[in-house]
Amino acid sequence: MRRWIAADHRGIISVVTGGGKTVFALSCIAQLRPDTTLIVVPTAALLEQWWEESAFYFSISLEEVHIVRISGRLKTGSINLAVINTASQLPSTGKWGNLLLIVDECHKAASETFRKVLDIKAKASLGLSATPERPYDDGLADVLIPALGPVIFTYDYAAALADGVVVPFTLNNVVFDLEEDRQLQYDKLSKAIARLMNQEGPESPRTIAMMLKRARVLNLSLNRVKIALKLVAMNRSKRTLIFHEDIQACEIIAAVLEKSGVPSGIYHSKMPVKARAEALKSYRSGRYEVLVTCRALDEGFNVPETQLGIIAASTATRRQRIQRLGRIVRPAPDKRTANIYTLVATRPEIERLKEEESLLEGVASIRWSKA
Repeated sequence: MRRWIAADHRGIISVVTGGGKTVFALSCIAQLRPDTTLIVVPTAALLEQWWEESAFYFSISLEEVHIVRISGRLKTGSINLAVINTASQLPSTGKWGNLLLIVDECHKAASETFRKVLDIKAKASLGLSATPERPYDDGLADVLIPALGPVIFTYDYAAALADGVVVPFTLNNVVFDLEEDRQLQYDKLSKAIARLMNQEGPESPRTIAMMLKRARVLNLSLNRVKIALKLVAMNRSKRTLIFHEDIQACEIIAAVLEKSGVPSGIYHSKMPVKARAEALKSYRSGRYEVLVTCRALDEGFNVPETQLGIIAASTATRRQRIQRLGRIVRPAPDKRTANIYTLVATRPEIERLKEEESLLEGVASIRWSKA
C-alpha cells in the first residue's frame, strides 16, 4: 500500500494467482475513498467473484455494487464493475468526480482490441496481474505502464510458498508417445512450418494457419485422453480439474468419466450460460469430483479445495501455465499439498517444462516419468 501511495496512487502489482490481489485492490478503495470506482475484469465469471467480494468487504448489498451493462454508464459515488469489452466502449470522461480505475488481469488491456479502456480519465489507477509482461510485444512498457503506472510490487511463487499463501506442490511431468500416424502428421506439418517461416516469416497468415493445424493434431491425441482418464482413476475422491485445449477432447473425457461412474462435469465456452453456471456450482459444492474444462477457467475461478490438476493439453504461453497452476495450489482447510500432472509428447513441450524446472527450483517438487 505504501508503494502505491508513494507512486501517487498509480501502479501495477504482479502477484501469483491466489496471492491476494483482490483484497489489496479493495483495501486501496477503502484507503483512497474515491468519488467513483471502476473495476474492469476480463470475464463474466470473474465479475461475479468481484461482485460478491466487493459487497462482503464493504458490508453492502449486491444491489449497491453497480454492474455496467453494454451501452451503460458509470454510477457516480459507487463501485462499478464491467467486463473489459463493455468497459472499452465507455466514454473517456464523465461526471464521476475523482475516479479510481482498477484493471484486473491488466495484460489483456494492452491488446489493440481493449486498450481503449486505458483512455478513461482517472485520478488514480491500479493494474493487477499474475503476469503483466506480454511475451510477444512490449505492451507492458509501451501501453500498461504509461496508462496505469509502474510495476510497484512483485510476489512470486517462492514468496507465496514461504508465506503459506500457496500449499507445497508437486509438478509431475508425464512424457508420452503420440500415436504413430499422429506423429507422422506432426512431423510433416513441422517441416512445412519450417519452410513457410523461412519463406514468409513467422507471422504470415499461412504460417499461423499451419501452426494452428499442427496444434490441433497434437492436442487431439487419444493417448492424452487415455492418460488423463488413468490419472483420475488413480486419484479417486480427490477434487480434480482437467485442462484441455479442445472441446471435442473434453467431451470425450467427460463422457467416459460419466460412464465410469465418476461424479463429473464439463465446462467450456460453447455451453449455454446456465449450464456453465450449474457445472461450476456442482464442482464448488463437491457434487462433482472432477471438472473438465477447455481454456475457459484459466482466469477467475476459485475453488481452493481442488487437490489435483491434470493439464492434458496446453499452449506455449507462460501466462496460461501460471494461471492454471494457480487454480490448484491455493490453500484450503485440511489441504496440505497439491499435485499437477502435465502431459507432454514433443520436444518443444519438454523444453518448456525443463526451463520451468530451473525457474521453480527450491519452490516445487518436480518429477518426470514416461507413460
